[in-house]
Amino acid sequence: MNKPLKKITFTIFALLQALGTLGQININDLERPNGLWAKKGEKVAFTGPFVEYFENGKIRGKGELKDGLIHGLRIVYHENGNKSLERNYVYGVNNGVSIEYYPNGQVRQEVNFKNGKEDGTLKAFYENGQIKAVLNFSAGVQQGHYFEYTPDGTLKAQYYFVDGIANYAPEFIDLTKQALQLSRQFKNEEAIKLYDTAIALNPTVAQAYFNRGICKGNLFDFVNAIQDYDKAIELDPDYMEAYANRGNAKINMFTSKGKLNPTPEQTESACEDFYKAVSLGDTTIGTEDMIYLYCKKFKKKK
Repeated sequence: MNKPLKKITFTIFALLQALGTLGQININDLERPNGLWAKKGEKVAFTGPFVEYFENGKIRGKGELKDGLIHGLRIVYHENGNKSLERNYVYGVNNGVSIEYYPNGQVRQEVNFKNGKEDGTLKAFYENGQIKAVLNFSAGVQQGHYFEYTPDGTLKAQYYFVDGIANYAPEFIDLTKQALQLSRQFKNEEAIKLYDTAIALNPTVAQAYFNRGICKGNLFDFVNAIQDYDKAIELDPDYMEAYANRGNAKINMFTSKGKLNPTPEQTESACEDFYKAVSLGDTTIGTEDMIYLYCKKFKKKK
């Protein structure tokens, strides 16, 4: 009883597949000598649905032509049968939503087009579905906020684009400028508050942490200053000045408490920072003096 049922089911499925492509012309039967699709050997622009295939016979894509131009929804497939692309056209020009997919079916990127140019928010995703980047376009030019994330969802970079050029948001720039002016007036506590607000707006700028670390060091808060230098180096592993300042803060943790001759074990981490700064190009007298005063024993030990 079951065998005939399976056979009938398969036959119906095959029939439905055939009906699904009924009336569609194979793209290989068309040509585009003057930019408009037409049946081979004919001069009249073609109007109607079309289909294209992989060499193994699976559908590679489908859509519709109007007066020889792609018009409406265009769908492209991966060889495994999952969608690769969905894009809308109006007489050959991208208009409307465009979605790209990974072979596993997960969305890779989605954006809206207007008159052939990206317009609105573009979202890009990792293959695991985690958001990768969010950026904005206006008439094909990147504008406004840009956010980039790691595969685990951590914010990696944040910028603000003006006419396609990356910078930081105006609020962030204004806050950091004010904070820097306050620190130069030795108003470190007030400066730190502004840096706190700026970092909350954009937690991916190494220099903001570096500058806040300086303010904290000026207030003898070397523990938290070191944490800021740590973050600055995490964001920019080649931040020469951050290594040098972190080394100074590690030494000052001892000397500020009256221990003017810390042991080699206590200065080891600081000396590693000083030597790292030198390897990155630091030639300042201050760093050379700290190495001379605190790192000679460490260097011999090494």
